[in-house]
Amino acid sequence: NEYHPAVLASLKLIVEGAKRAKKPVSICGEMASDPASALLLLGCGIDSLSVSMASLPRIKWIVRSFSCQQMRQIFDAAMQLHDPAEIRTLADNALIKAGLGALVRAGSPNHHVQQPPKPD
Repeated sequence: NEYHPAVLASLKLIVEGAKRAKKPVSICGEMASDPASALLLLGCGIDSLSVSMASLPRIKWIVRSFSCQQMRQIFDAAMQLHDPAEIRTLADNALIKAGLGALVRAGSPNHHVQQPPKPD
């Protein structure tokens, strides 16, 4: 589960080690393509995300809607939680609060219907 605190803590350790070594950290795949996960990854300090073309507009929407500081604060708040479902809810609620509720995955307890903006 990508929202498990141990997974997020491990990623944070990797990012910290890479920063000390002056190396960038990139993530690709499903986790990078999921809006709530991407928000946490960017807040963790991941330098770049590799996502499919279909996911790109959603991830761009996040990058344009949150400052680096806001993403860090969300990640730090997530690291205070112990339950993956609580972490997912925290990230989903941040997206909803920012007007990005359309990005909240169907099937999430926080899902509601909202139309996303048209991609650039």
